[in-house]
Amino acid sequence: MALWRLTPRTNTMWWCVEGKDPWQPPYDRAIGFVVRAADEEQARWLAHGAGGEENSALHGVSPWLDGTYSTCEPIRDDGTAEVLLVNFRHSPW
Repeated sequence: MALWRLTPRTNTMWWCVEGKDPWQPPYDRAIGFVVRAADEEQARWLAHGAGGEENSALHGVSPWLDGTYSTCEPIRDDGTAEVLLVNFRHSPW
């Protein structure tokens, strides 16, 4: 099974429309995952199951299952040393 990195997608226009950002407000939400799964579909379902309030922020939309809202990419095992995922939020103060 492969490792998969899931992160919120920020390069689309949905995030600039008020009420369309499932990661706002920025608390009680998962901001990223690294999961082991057989394929992308399973990886997305695992992230969805471990998610937080982002899963209920938009009526009828699960951002981890919907490629409009999140990316899901395999992590190759032949790369160089790197930090794969940092889930860090700065204080607003």
